[in-house]
Amino acid sequence: MSEQKQSEEQRTQALQLQFNQYQEALTELQSQLSSISSQAQEHAIVDQTLSSIPPEKREGRKCFKMIGGVLVEKSVDDVIKLLDEEKKELEKTKTTIEKELVETKKKMDEWMTKNKVKVMRQ
Repeated sequence: MSEQKQSEEQRTQALQLQFNQYQEALTELQSQLSSISSQAQEHAIVDQTLSSIPPEKREGRKCFKMIGGVLVEKSVDDVIKLLDEEKKELEKTKTTIEKELVETKKKMDEWMTKNKVKVMRQ
């Protein structure tokens, strides 16, 4: 009887460990998604601000961009091009993370159903 109880306890601990791993993965993905969304929003604001300057007034204006921790002087048009490229990359990354988040959530739900796991709040 004590072996059966010990076996059940080990199974419970294994299930708890797996559940915690899924929760940590979901939290990490949500954190990454939040960070990327924030960066994309910042890029959009700067792009909108710079793009609102008429092209004839952009010439000769200084613009600075942080690249790898170094502040670099660029033209406004160069920075607009860089921002567009970075925004596209951020959107691609955001889409990838969103898909991964959905897949992880689906795997977790399937795992919970398969193992008859129910979340109990204290």
